[in-house]
Amino acid sequence: MIRAFENISKFLGIATGAVVVCMISAAMVSLNIQVFTRYVLGQSASWSEELAIFFFTWSILLVGSLGVREKFHVSLTFILDFSPRKIRILFEKLIHVLTLVFGVVLAFSGYSYVERTLGQISAAVQYPIEWLHIAAPVSGVLICIHAFAHLISNPKEQDSTSESTESSGVKI
Repeated sequence: MIRAFENISKFLGIATGAVVVCMISAAMVSLNIQVFTRYVLGQSASWSEELAIFFFTWSILLVGSLGVREKFHVSLTFILDFSPRKIRILFEKLIHVLTLVFGVVLAFSGYSYVERTLGQISAAVQYPIEWLHIAAPVSGVLICIHAFAHLISNPKEQDSTSESTESSGVKI
């Protein structure tokens, strides 16, 4: 059961990364169209900036959930580095619980915001505005899944994966 949940988290992380690459690419295309139409044609496209904001918002929130999955958020490890292994594991589990709580709050408050803005449409593109706002609860759910996968995983496996990712992560 634990392994299955970890595999789900891994799959969602890979899928999220692919979606983020597509969204960032679309945002860049949209911004390039904005620059071209403004400075070459002398009249800016009304929709391109709004579309770029849409993709940027989704990308930031999805990458935030990937940060939980891949543990690439900035962290203060000074005290934990000098702590006994059992204390370090306890604090790491506490951090995962707090991250899980944050994901739940983000999911529920994001969903509440989506409900309050139902029926509104964007000014230029005319898409339903809840398409933009649903990024928060989706990110919250992904954060919950990834945090829970870390919470239930074996600390020995976490030690071996953290050593391999430690060189790429930002530690203070």
